Amino acid sequence: MAKQLLNERFQELAGIKPLATLKEDNIKEQMMMSMDNDPIMKEQVFTALAGLAGVLGMAGITTALEMAMDDPAFQEKHPKAAEALQKIIGFMQKIGGDVSKGIK
Repeated sequence: MAKQLLNERFQELAGIKPLATLKEDNIKEQMMMSMDNDPIMKEQVFTALAGLAGVLGMAGITTALEMAMDDPAFQEKHPKAAEALQKIIGFMQKIGGDVSKGIK
């Protein structure tokens, strides 16, 4: 057996085609064909896209809540809700900061 780079061996074991074997002119067709042939890959791609949509949607909701929380009229009309939002948003910011520290 010819010597093989470790990452190439892992790709082979995982069933991943190395990018070098993909022809640049028809990468999209090759990816679509591999998704058709492998239902698990198709499910993983759509799961990742759904997760991304969820993250983006949550970002929009969080922004709307932060704007409501900072609005003096909202604070005056709903003081308990504004206080609860402040705690929730503060907690989410703390978690996000801690996660980003762990990623770096």
